[in-house]
Amino acid sequence: MYIRVYNHRLVRVYSGEDLNSSEIISKLKGRDLAGFTIRDKDGNINFYDRDKISSVELQMIIRNLKTVTVAINMGDDEVIDYFYKIAKDKLIEHNRDFFNESELYEWMNATIDSGIIKSEVWREVKNELFLKLQKEGFQVVS
Repeated sequence: MYIRVYNHRLVRVYSGEDLNSSEIISKLKGRDLAGFTIRDKDGNINFYDRDKISSVELQMIIRNLKTVTVAINMGDDEVIDYFYKIAKDKLIEHNRDFFNESELYEWMNATIDSGIIKSEVWREVKNELFLKLQKEGFQVVS
């Protein structure tokens, strides 16, 4: 599983080994789907653009586990939690309980895909992230 930006949203992408887990498969049904692809026997990629994973889509995914990639839109809370975990890890790693925006940005940019940290998604949630960090005892300094 990895995280990417797709259509100005953060998505979790599952493929191959991820989808061999029945726990992951059971969590897919009904989720907000960004889309999924299936590679056919000739190597062509077929993209399926759907809103939710219904029983039909789930069966298509299960039948094609070795050649399917599924992208699930992350909810607002999941996005904040994703950035929070990374920011908290970086602050602990640097033995800091305070930070300024630019140094946190640099630490996170070195940790995650640059496209994510440079995205509109980051700009939309960073203030909420800073508030959550402050509630947990970290300080933002100018």
